[in-house]
Amino acid sequence: MSLSGKYFLETYGCQMNEHDSEKMCELMEQLGMESGDSADNADVVIINTCAIREKAEHKVHSSLGKIKNAKLKNPDMVIVVAGCVAQQQHYELSKKFHHLDLVLGTHNISELPELVEKIRKDRQRVIRVDFSEDISSLHMLAPKRGPRPICSYVTIMQGCSNFCAYCVVPYTRGREQSRNLGEILEEVPQLCSKGVKEITLLGQNVNAYGKDLGNGNRFTELLEELSRIPGLDRIRFTTSHPRDFDASVATALGSLDKVCEHVHLPLQSGSDRILSSMRRGYSFSEYLDKIDILRSEAPGCSITTDIIVGFPGESDDDFKSTLTALEQIRFDQIFSFKFSSRPGTKAEHMADQIPEEVKKGRLAEVHTIQDRITQGYHKQLEGSVLEVLLEGHGRQNQLYGRTRTNKIVNFNDNAGYPVGAIVQVKILRGLNHSLFGEIAY
Repeated sequence: MSLSGKYFLETYGCQMNEHDSEKMCELMEQLGMESGDSADNADVVIINTCAIREKAEHKVHSSLGKIKNAKLKNPDMVIVVAGCVAQQQHYELSKKFHHLDLVLGTHNISELPELVEKIRKDRQRVIRVDFSEDISSLHMLAPKRGPRPICSYVTIMQGCSNFCAYCVVPYTRGREQSRNLGEILEEVPQLCSKGVKEITLLGQNVNAYGKDLGNGNRFTELLEELSRIPGLDRIRFTTSHPRDFDASVATALGSLDKVCEHVHLPLQSGSDRILSSMRRGYSFSEYLDKIDILRSEAPGCSITTDIIVGFPGESDDDFKSTLTALEQIRFDQIFSFKFSSRPGTKAEHMADQIPEEVKKGRLAEVHTIQDRITQGYHKQLEGSVLEVLLEGHGRQNQLYGRTRTNKIVNFNDNAGYPVGAIVQVKILRGLNHSLFGEIAY
């Protein structure tokens, strides 16, 4: 099978979506298509979607509306919506947007070229959103792409079996499926041979890796095996679920040199009542115990988190518990969101929905506290020398990279270090969202 012409791919959402898009690009280019820079002159347009937040969903509808004019000018154009919104709203999308040719679910990425060719030939619209017990695209060895040439994503599992009350992931990506350990250990050396120095292991719940395989493989074993690969300098992972996070992961962070000292551990709320309503599977005190273990086993590890404000039934006291949690734990950084009701989740029909203005005000309070904490951490780093992996060129001819604790550093370099070099940088200024420094000679 071969295709011709240009394709244009637009991605919304998380790192998992970005990596899925890399796989779709590879599939299209293996069949002879070239990447284009605009939907207006493309023969195939692919929109890879995210359903975690309502805002991302609205972007998809907006993009489909804009593409309609391009389709009128080029009736042979094939328009594809893939990803979580496609999985969740396949019928609604097909009914509303008559110029949409293919709705492709999260388990069906590997079928993309075949279905595009079929649509080109038969001129019939297709919906393909079947879940599979063995996701074909999970086994793909995707090449390195993207703006950070020495960093790459590696999917180790897909889906989630936790069914938190607010989350669509189990419905849009299915239950947890882990990738075979041997496949991962085959892919990473190939990436290293192409110049990759740092990998980020991806999964909706990486701490649960291997539990569904039934062969005894676990996440910490994967970290140990990857740490032995020559040419690989750094290993990161996301996301960890607190319920499955245990001391073995904290020990790996503190003992394996290539595993970077950064953990993203979503708390979501500081209130036990709200955590229970969210069906998170842990109490605040249990979460604190995991933080204590992490800071004991991996001193200096940066900890980031997610916070949701305005979950149904969240009282003023519940919200104050979250603010107290921020002050008590002092995360390096947080990603905070107003609760967004997602179709099909338990929280969609919960009573006591919080007014939008209340959610907006609470989110502003969270930002005020966390901005102060993050700025404090950054100010404390002034004068210190940190190891930075040089990732590329930023603004004003500066270079940029990340510390092992995942902090962005911009700096000047007159020595001509190549991208991929690990350099020592003296921090001169701690800014709101990044650090600024100079090479420490």
